[in-house]
Amino acid sequence: MNHVMRSISLFLAAFILLSGVANAQWVFVGRKALGKIKQLTSEATDSASPQPADASKNIPRQGYDAATVLLEAPADRVYSTAVKVLQANKDIRISRKDDKALSIEFVDGSIAAGMQITALSETVSQILVVSTSPGKQDTSIVLKGILRVCKEMGAHCQPAD
Repeated sequence: MNHVMRSISLFLAAFILLSGVANAQWVFVGRKALGKIKQLTSEATDSASPQPADASKNIPRQGYDAATVLLEAPADRVYSTAVKVLQANKDIRISRKDDKALSIEFVDGSIAAGMQITALSETVSQILVVSTSPGKQDTSIVLKGILRVCKEMGAHCQPAD
């Protein structure tokens, strides 16, 4: 019986030690991702462009632009900073704001966009910004928006490679 107890104790000790190492690896990976802005875009298509035969009778497709970043800050603080940045920009009109869900919808000229802040932990938050895309543009409003929030918070953010 003593041998069985010793084996179980050894197994539990090894399990606890190894789970701590695995957790530390995730923390390391998470730290490397802080401030790296990932972006996904799609240009609008017009009815003259080639589409599959069943492409809904050549209906033009709206493009999109999305970007996300992790910040080391509480979600409430990130949200209040984002609202302040949007309200300070005279070219942007906030169309909907949900303080409880930490989401904002806004319009910049003819481009509609939405921003969602998510708490990943007490000290790490994710910003997700999605907008319609009118086609070719020099600078993405979602990328500019995230960079403005990062700058206002004193966080170093840059597009991921």
